[in-house]
Amino acid sequence: MSDTNTSRITVANQKGGAGKTTDVIHTGGALAARGHDVLLVDIDYHGGLTCSLGYSDLYYDTDRTTLFDVLDFDQMESVNDIIVEHEEFDILPASEKLANNKNIQTLLEAPKSRERLGMTLDKLETDYDYIVVDTPPSLNVLTDNALVATGNVIIPVLPEKLNANSLRIFAKQLQSLEPAYGDINRLAIVCNRVEQNAEHRRTIEEIGSAYSLPLFEIPKRTDLSQSIGEGVSIFGFSKENKRVEDARSLFNDIADLLDETFEKTPPTEVEA
Repeated sequence: MSDTNTSRITVANQKGGAGKTTDVIHTGGALAARGHDVLLVDIDYHGGLTCSLGYSDLYYDTDRTTLFDVLDFDQMESVNDIIVEHEEFDILPASEKLANNKNIQTLLEAPKSRERLGMTLDKLETDYDYIVVDTPPSLNVLTDNALVATGNVIIPVLPEKLNANSLRIFAKQLQSLEPAYGDINRLAIVCNRVEQNAEHRRTIEEIGSAYSLPLFEIPKRTDLSQSIGEGVSIFGFSKENKRVEDARSLFNDIADLLDETFEKTPPTEVEA
C-alpha cells in the first residue's frame, strides 16, 4: 500500500497548450534533484509526458498491461509492474487506450468511476515522496480521476485573456467535485511563456487579483524544450548556461512551495 506520507499533486487546466506537461516534467525534476523520490503519472490521452520523455513505444503498445487496464478493480495491483524507472524519477506511462472513446465511456459508466486512479495509486509498493499527475487538456473523467486521487492542484495558464477566462470554467469543475469527493487544495497558478508586454502584464495582474494563490511566472525566453528533447527535465540536462540556471531557479521556487506546503525536508538538506 502507498505510504500516507506521499504527497499527490495534479497539474491541470481545461484548456490545451497551457504548459501542463512542461510544468510536470520540470517540477518533478526539481523535486527529484533535491533527493525526493518522485513518480510522474501520465493520464493524458495524448501521452505527451510519456512520449516527450522517450517512451512512445509504451504509449502505442496496447498489447501490454497499461494505465487504463490497471484502473480496473481486478488489475489495480499490477500498477507496480508497469512503472518505468527514468534516470530522474519513476513514470507511470500513458497509453493510447486512454484515447479510445469507447474505453472512456466504459470508465465513465463504471462504479466509482472518478475514484479509480486514487484506488490504483493506493496499491503502489514504493513509498514516494511526491506523485505528480499530468492530465488531458479537457474536463473529463480522466481529469476528474486525477483531481480526486490527489486532492491538490497546480493550475498552469497562458497570460492571455482567453486563457485567463478558462480559469473560471476550471474553478467551477473543482467546485462540482468537492461535495462528493472532498476539498481540492489549490496550490498555485503557473503563468507560462510570459512575455514583457502590456497584455501579459495586465492579465497576470488580473489573475493575481482574482485568485489569492501563489503565482509563478515562467518567461517565454526560458528554454525548457531543449532538455525535454533529450528526454530529461532541466535538472537532468547536461548543458550549463544562464538560461538553464534561470529555469532551474524558477522550478526550484515551485519545489520550495511544495516542500513548505507538505512540510517535507529535502533529503539533500538532511545530508548536508
